[in-house]
Order: sequence, then structure tokens, then C-alpha cells
Amino acid sequence: MATTAETVEQFLASLRARHAPANTIKAYSHDLRHFLAAAPTFLVEVTAPLIQEFLQGDGHHSVATRGRRYSTLCTFYHWAIRQELVSSNPMERLDPITQPQKEPRPLAPEEVDKIFKAISPSRLRDRTLFMLLYETGVRVGEALALQYSDVTLAQDDEKIRVFGKGQRERTVMLTAAPQSIRLLRRHLKESHITSGSVFRGDPRYGGSPLPLDYTVVQKAWQKYCQAAGVQATIHQLRHSRASQLIQAGVPVTTVRKQMGHRNLQSTLRYAEVDQATVKQDLLEYQRRKGKRG
Repeated sequence: MATTAETVEQFLASLRARHAPANTIKAYSHDLRHFLAAAPTFLVEVTAPLIQEFLQGDGHHSVATRGRRYSTLCTFYHWAIRQELVSSNPMERLDPITQPQKEPRPLAPEEVDKIFKAISPSRLRDRTLFMLLYETGVRVGEALALQYSDVTLAQDDEKIRVFGKGQRERTVMLTAAPQSIRLLRRHLKESHITSGSVFRGDPRYGGSPLPLDYTVVQKAWQKYCQAAGVQATIHQLRHSRASQLIQAGVPVTTVRKQMGHRNLQSTLRYAEVDQATVKQDLLEYQRRKGKRG
């Protein structure tokens, strides 16, 4: 009978074998390490009440933290059931931990311009990464996990392959990302990247060929935002792209596929955020109605 610790290690090994994004593995490992501290020696001894107590913690954890840990354990137990390491899933006896969805907060084009002006042209890797996030709306983890073999830069067929939540693969077209195409070509050429991670440490300073860690990217982003005098999160680049596409009249189904949303409702949130467009549409309707009258 495998111990809880051994089962956790097998789960993490399976993620590495599937080439899951490094940040995903790191997040799961962090949550499961805390779980191990509260769990009995053998996984079959874990009960739903024990997990409930673990998720509640000492009452000081945020809803986001508890929700993330709940999601981690759901994934872990789903895998354990498939591997026949346990016969029952205690997570099925718990109520989901949900948190209120925040409205998307797209950045104004002027704010984005200020941030990119703060990124020195010599910081080609950073400029390429953040421009790709802005022009495509891919998630940070998806971009950081990007491999050379995932990038196609053939003329008129530029695209990238990314692996989103749940390791779902999708193709993101770069048709409407001209600056990203140009920067990607320069970055790959000047960094002499012909295999492995697209966004990696700078070899001139002893950087690793492995994907950049999210904390490194976050620190760089904060530095550029501070220099630009703009308060923004990296994820707002994704919000901005989705909102731009919706405002431009791109069909919601196309936006959903490009953004990698699991359901259409997630995409429709961006359609609801643009009040200026709502006002303009109503004014246009009233103008046409007036003409008919």
C-alpha cells in the first residue's frame, strides 16, 4: 500500500512526464506539501472531514488560497482514482469552494504604450514576452511553457501551440499579432534558440535553458510598470486583448477559441465590460429608428 507522500510524488512525476508547465507543477507541489503535513501516512485513511478541516486551515487563509487548494486536491484525487490508487474520492463529498468573479479590467491603450516605452529595446526577451501576452491574450503560464517546436513563423501561417488549463492543447493564430511575429523572429535569432524553451534565462548571465520562473517575470513586469507610472497586473494584458477583440466585432466564438476559454460564459464577461460600446450601439439604434420614423 502506497503512502500518501509516495502517491503525491507519483502524481507530480506524472505531471513532469506530460511536460506540464513548470509553474503548474510548482503550484501543485506547494499545495500538496501543505496537505501532506496534515494528512495521515496512508492515502486510504484520508477522509472528507479531514480534508474539510485542512481547507479551512486556521481561518486566516483567503478564499483564493482555499479555492486553489480545493482545485489541487480535486485534480490529485481524479488522477489517483484513474490510477486505481484509491477506490473512492472524498472530494466528491465536499462543497466546491468558489469566489466571486471579478469583472475583467482591461488596460487603456495609453497605459500599455507607457509600459512598453519603459522596456528598453535591449530587453528583447522581455519585450517579446509581454508583447505576445498583449497581442494574443495567452496566459502567462502558457507563454512561459512555450517550446521552440511550438512556434511556427512561416509567412502567412504564423501561429503558436500552447497548453492551457488541464493541459488542453490549442493553436493560437498570430494573424493579428504583427509585432509579436517580428519580435519572436528577432528573439529566436539573436538568442540562438533552435530548441527547448522560448523564454529562458539569459546565458550571458548564467541563465538556465529551462523556462523562466513566474516570479522572475513578475518582478520584471513590476519594474517596468513602476518606471511607466502605471499600476497593472500581467493578467490585465489578457483582459485587454479579449476586450479589444470583442469591441472590434470579432465573433464571440472566435474570441473564445483564441483565448482558450472552456465555456462561452467566460468570454461573454468581456462583452459586458465595455459600457462605451453599449452606449454607442444604443445611440446607433436610436439614430436608425429616427430615420425610419
